[in-house]
Amino acid sequence: MRAWYPERGLEAEPIGEAWLTADAGITSLPGAPSLSKLVQDHREELLGPQAVFWKEHTFPLLVKLLFPRQKLSVQVHPDDAYAAAHGLGRGKTEMWHVLEAEPDASLGVNLKPGVSLPQFAAACRAGQGAEALQWIQVRAGDTIYLPAGTIHAIGPGMVLAEIQQQSDNTFRLDDYGRRDAQGQLRDLHLEQGFAVARGHAGGGRLNNTPQASGLLAASAYFRVEKVALDSRQDWLPKPRRLHIFLNLEGAAVLSKTADSDPDATHVFEAPAPTPAAAQDFPLPRAHAVVLSAMAAGWRLSGSASVLDITLP
Repeated sequence: MRAWYPERGLEAEPIGEAWLTADAGITSLPGAPSLSKLVQDHREELLGPQAVFWKEHTFPLLVKLLFPRQKLSVQVHPDDAYAAAHGLGRGKTEMWHVLEAEPDASLGVNLKPGVSLPQFAAACRAGQGAEALQWIQVRAGDTIYLPAGTIHAIGPGMVLAEIQQQSDNTFRLDDYGRRDAQGQLRDLHLEQGFAVARGHAGGGRLNNTPQASGLLAASAYFRVEKVALDSRQDWLPKPRRLHIFLNLEGAAVLSKTADSDPDATHVFEAPAPTPAAAQDFPLPRAHAVVLSAMAAGWRLSGSASVLDITLP
């Protein structure tokens, strides 16, 4: 984590995730309102035409960076219907984009061919759930899509960008007998997990070769495009659409075009440094900027690799 956030990484215990657009995450606007507060007070300005489909008082998408140092637990996430029926809010469909990967780095996605859900359940109860998964060796530039219900696990030795529904609903199916700081076995959620788990939920790797630019993933919850910026041409965001820009590599700046309204900002940092001038929002690596749907006349420039994350 420290290589991506030099100002962090000295905490007493390892930190495996950076949440960039958490619902309670504060912005750099006067008064430091949270993203959820902005949705409550400025729904249409922030979300644009998609506001009519979004009735909740929460920011719709959560963008993370993951830094796994050991194999993570075998998990599954519920869909919207199950979450709503059980008072859990919303479900969790997500995607991963691989930013760094050691030669043997791999992700477990779906069950191996021939493994049934009852066989998998028995393996989890024996602490061998990971052995029943289909493991995919990954490289930087790979994209993995995980609709709700996909059984999955993350191996060590990689850095991932994760784009997901704003939800923390996770059912842990196998944690390999690991214990918490108090020496207690970590909780499993077998009843809930197997109620929503599907052996093959339609997820998996979306690309055969790593992508430098272009559409990475499109779902009912998000659309993610990779933009290769260079100094010769600016990137103009699509109008009337919420944008989250996540810088993966290099240096980028979000700035107003010459014909934009000089009094309309509508840019919310999460958590990029406070800009030197209101006209320019620097976007360092591993930081994100939220651009509201009503923010017209902005451009992204520099030399960088950036994810442009929007609602569908």
